[in-house]
Parts: sequence; structure tokens; C-alpha cells
Amino acid sequence: MEWSAARFHRWLWSLAGGALLLRLVVCWELGSWNQGRNSVFFPSPLSDLHTYMELGRQVAAGTFSGEFYYQPFYYAVFLPLVYLTTGYAATAVILAQAVLGALTVAIVGYCGARIWSRRAGLWAAGLTAISTPLLLYTPFAQNETLQTFNLALLLLLTLRCRRNPRWYAFLLTGVVGGVAILTRGNAWCFLPGILWFLARRRWNRRTVGGLGLLLLALLAVQLPFAWRNTRLRGALAGPSTAAGAVLALGNTPEAPPGGRNPGLPAGPMEYPPSYADFMAREAAGRPVALQIADWFRREPGAVIELYWRKFLLFWDYREIPNNVSLYGEGEHSLLLRTLLPGRSGLLLALGVAGMLLALRRWRRPPVALLYYFVGSYVAATVVFYILSRFRAPILPGLALFGGIFVDGCLRLDRHRFRVLALPALVFGVWLTFAANDLYRERLEAAVMRLVRPDGVRYPLLDGRRMLLDHGPQTNGGWRELALKSGDRIHKSFPGVTAPRGRVEWSLLAGETGARLRLRANGETKSVVLPPMSLTPLAWELPLNGGELEFEVLAQSGQAFLLYDEQRRYGRSGALPGELVMRLILPPDSETEVIR
Repeated sequence: MEWSAARFHRWLWSLAGGALLLRLVVCWELGSWNQGRNSVFFPSPLSDLHTYMELGRQVAAGTFSGEFYYQPFYYAVFLPLVYLTTGYAATAVILAQAVLGALTVAIVGYCGARIWSRRAGLWAAGLTAISTPLLLYTPFAQNETLQTFNLALLLLLTLRCRRNPRWYAFLLTGVVGGVAILTRGNAWCFLPGILWFLARRRWNRRTVGGLGLLLLALLAVQLPFAWRNTRLRGALAGPSTAAGAVLALGNTPEAPPGGRNPGLPAGPMEYPPSYADFMAREAAGRPVALQIADWFRREPGAVIELYWRKFLLFWDYREIPNNVSLYGEGEHSLLLRTLLPGRSGLLLALGVAGMLLALRRWRRPPVALLYYFVGSYVAATVVFYILSRFRAPILPGLALFGGIFVDGCLRLDRHRFRVLALPALVFGVWLTFAANDLYRERLEAAVMRLVRPDGVRYPLLDGRRMLLDHGPQTNGGWRELALKSGDRIHKSFPGVTAPRGRVEWSLLAGETGARLRLRANGETKSVVLPPMSLTPLAWELPLNGGELEFEVLAQSGQAFLLYDEQRRYGRSGALPGELVMRLILPPDSETEVIR
């Protein structure tokens, strides 16, 4: 039985009120630990939180003078408006974002009612209300809360615009779409689906004019920022100039699929040498997008494999920290620690199950639009880089599919539940809780031998060539192996003809540090390793046809070498993986395979 409109509104706004209360509690808990000296009010100068706060204050004070490098809306419009109306009070930003989070819950409910049913909308609103990532990000000065609200509102306005195609509906949809793009550039991915959805009902002069107004509004919102960047650069530029760095982060031959390993506090992201090389090439005139295309032409299998790893990581139930973390700052909130159903695993599994169950109605335009929103956002994120905070803005869309699944289960009889709903749920649980680990632990090494049989062979911009067989440290398979005096280590780089090269190797020291005396291809070196540190060693060595032999002549203290168990080419002696080591060849050298 369908819910009445009055009952639906009462329950929905009760959920929104509960969501506001949950967010205020989390804000109070996270803002009060350590006597307020925490990253809510005083974030690390190295974090995006600090950058946004400082830029917002500069814009509000009229002292901002640079170009818009980051997507500008959050720090150039939202934060300054809050600061100017409250006297730079950080608590006002917290309150504003808590209200946005609660409004997002209500918007999700209305979207669910229009797409599927009122009961599905209420379930989706409930899942959004208790989502621990969305709760966690509420008090911090980063744009996830705002962008989550933007995308939910954009979906609702698009649905309403189709039902009521008035000029002001098209105008408002375009403005919100432009704001979403200014908040994070991957919101461009929604535009084709929105245009298709609004044009599909009828194609006449009114529709053409409405779509033209939508596009005009979407571009007009971005024009002042693009104009400033163009004027400062002296060349045509968009509203943000960070596109190259953003793409290079997750699209180089060494790139990890995502940020810091799940289950850890937030920490620095990994920038391998090929990232710096990509950026240097862009500065020399070769855009990063074209460099990625060059890499795809050389190694299509390796590029597709990296995107596959990012796809699996997107659906993984664990939170991938950046700036803030459920396992760092979130540990200071009793509510976040105890609200286990709000962890992303439940929402993601129900969302995947709902996407499968809703296939029987995928031809309905509102359902197709929801598929497009979720699918295009997943694709845009996979092309970029996986972090929990980058996944957060589409959680309400997945909650909508989760609500559809729950509502569908309540409508199915026992037989149809076993045939339709149960397999969908099993697949959702498998994709969310098992698929990523299964691939990494059982399949990745074999797949990499197939798509990248020679390891990484990368020509640097300065003419040198970089060779390595290991994968990234972040979300990779690096393991430690204790070293002792007398150990012999072999490493082979096939196809190398250069007489000498630069070997870059990292060793890990224990709590008391370590001293080593090493011999490699007839040359010796003494090394001091500071306590609990990963120390890079750079060693110019004779290469002997790419065959390297290392021996530990003497050792004091505890030291470890690192190997990658997810790369198994058989080129690191008896190790159960490949040694974490790079070989840099001089510009005039040759190898049989350069990729």
C-alpha cells in the first residue's frame, strides 16, 4: 500500500530533523576533542582543509590575488558568504554544512518518491541520514558536504524540470549544474544525461529554448572565474587550472588506484616519479590528457587494468582516508564509532542490489536518469582517483537504489524474492566486501604479467629511462623481509645494455635504527638507517647486463627490505614477489623494451 502524501511528508521531515541532530552531535564531538585544538578549527597547513579556510578568508577580506587553481565555488563563494555574515566564525560554517546535510536527506526522499515510490524515498533518506562518511565530513572545511547537496538538488531539479518545463525550471537547473561543476569539475559528466532526459519527452521550440537557457545559465555561472584565470594567464583558461595535476594523480604508469590504504588515519598521497614527469611534460606543452592517450596507445592493457583496480576500489566497503578519516578524527566521536549500520558497506551493497533489481524498469526515464547519474559519476571518479571523500557525493544516489531494493523486497512474494532480490543482494555483498581483495590477492599478479610482461619501462622527459617491476606502495602489495648479515639478494632487469646505471632502493629500519655495509656488483657502500624510517638509497653501479647482486656484509640493528607480492615476474631471486627497486638508465642507453 502506497503512503499518503501527508504521512510521507511527516516521516521525511522527521528523518531530516533526525539527520540534523546526528550531524550536530558529530560536529560537537569532533569540534571539542583536544580542547578544540583539532582539524575542525585548526587543520594541518598541508591539508586541503587549511587551504580552503585560508582562501575563503582571503576572498572575504578582498585580499585574494591569484588565479583559481582549485575548483573555486566552495572557497570563493560559499565560505566567504558564511564568513561575511558571521564574522569569520568557524562554527557558522559547521552549522551551515549541518543544515545542508539535513536538506540533502529531504531532497533524497523527494527524489525517491518521483523515481520509484514514497516508501523507497523514505528508505533512501534514512540511509543518507545515517551515512557515517557524510556525518564525518560535516564539520570540516572541505567541499564534500556542499557537493553532496549540489548533486542531490541537481537530480531533483532535473526531475521537476521534466514534469514542469517552465523557463525558470530550466534556468534553476542550469545554475545548480554550474555550481556543481564549480565545486568539483567531474560534475560535467551529468550534462549529457540531463540534456537527454529533458529533450526526450518532446522536441519543440519550447524545449529547444529551455535547453538553450539551461546551457547558458550553466556556462554563465562559470564565466567570471574563467575570465579571471584567462586574464591572469594571458591565454584561454577554465574556472580551475588544476585539471592536469588532477588527471596525472591517478593516470601515470606508476599510479596507485587510490589514496592511503583503508583502515588507516589520513596521510599523504603517493606521487611517484612519473607524476612529476607528466607535469613537466605538460609545462613543456604536452597536456596530461594527451600523455594518457600516448600511454594507452603503448600499453592499452595496462591502462585498462589500472582502471579496473580503481573500479573495484570504488565499490570497496572500506573508507579510503584523505585529510580526515573515520579511523583518525572519527575515533573521537562516540556516535561515529557506534553507528555501524552507517558505514558504507551496507549502503553500497544495497545500492548495487537495487541497481540490479531496478533493471526491470530501466526504460522508465526517471529510473534511467538515476542510472545515468550513478554510472557517470562512478566512471568520472574511476578515470580520476579513488578516495572516500571523492565517493561521498554520490552516496545519496546509491542510497536511492538501496531504497528501491528495500521497497522492492517488501513488495515481492517469497518466490520472486528468492529468484530476483536474493541473488542481487549476494552480488552486491560480494562486490562490496570481497571483490577487491580477491583480485588483489589472487589475480592481480597474473594479470599484470599478461598486460605488462616487462614491468614498467618509462622514458623520462630528460632522456633517461626508468625501469621497475614493483607496483605502487599505496593500495599495493608491499611487504617487509628482515635482513641479516650474509644475506644475498638478486635482481634482474632483462634487456639492459648500458654499462652503468643509477639504482634507487629503499630500506626500512626498526625502532633503534640500523647500520649496514652492502656490496653490489663488486662495489661497497655503508648505510645508516634512522629509526622507524624508509630510507631511499641511490647507488651508481655497473649493471652487468641488468643483473644485480647485493650482499649484506655487516649489520647492526634491525633492517628490512621491501618487496611487492602483487608483482611476480620471477626477477627478484627467491623472493615471493618483486623487489621494490628502480633502475634509472642514462640518456644514451638502450634497452630492448621501452614502455
